[in-house]
Amino acid sequence: MNMRYWILLSCMLLSSLVQAAQKDIAPLLEQLHSPIADSLKHVVSKQVEQQLVAYFSDDNLLQKTIDSLSYIGSAADQGNTLRIVTWNYGLSDGSYGCHAIFIKKNGKKAPLIHAFSTTQTQLPAIHKKYNAKNWYGALYYRIIYYKKKYYLLGYTTYQTATRVKLIDVLTYQKNKPQLGEKVFEVNNKLQWRMVFEYSSYAQMLLHYDEVQKGFIFDHLSPEEPSMDGIRAFYGPDFSYDGLFYHNKKWVLRSDLDIKNLE
Repeated sequence: MNMRYWILLSCMLLSSLVQAAQKDIAPLLEQLHSPIADSLKHVVSKQVEQQLVAYFSDDNLLQKTIDSLSYIGSAADQGNTLRIVTWNYGLSDGSYGCHAIFIKKNGKKAPLIHAFSTTQTQLPAIHKKYNAKNWYGALYYRIIYYKKKYYLLGYTTYQTATRVKLIDVLTYQKNKPQLGEKVFEVNNKLQWRMVFEYSSYAQMLLHYDEVQKGFIFDHLSPEEPSMDGIRAFYGPDFSYDGLFYHNKKWVLRSDLDIKNLE
């Protein structure tokens, strides 16, 4: 009886702490999406970051949720060893500021928590590594742990004319997160990540297929041949491409027969 009592009490206390923390964060997120000056938005977003770092800084971090909060997203891997919390906010010139908190289990030690931020998102480069100092800014919606690496599916907007989706690789070196690794083979050349830029009026499918163990996505092409290379006029053309693991690389395969993959 005593053990059940203490377990129930611990759950109640944790729930109270979660509610209190989220109550403090919610008005800050609302303020971020109100018509205030860009300089103030940067300050408020930093306050959100500080609150969330404190909120997740204990061993129960992966049992905590932020489901009741608006304007913020969270993704975790299958084994619940990594969580990434992300949010962004619009700026007066049409661009976005963006924040992310990477929270990783660290055995019996305190979790590894790293904050990434940028006051202006940018188009991610396909031949570059990123860290907390030069991050491009993105919202990550899925984490896949495969072959001792974390693969992140995300999206971002750095200009009003286009949208961007991406597949990135997260690794830890000396307990510090780094984004990008030369494991994607496209047309017999290796690159650090996959970046898909297309019209802001279009929708693009990008997901990981658990059965086929591969990334499946819409093939993007211009509306007209004369618009080749102008990404604001690109969109899905009803064909599909994919990436499949072979010889320690993700190799691009074009014109997939989706029916045969199901």
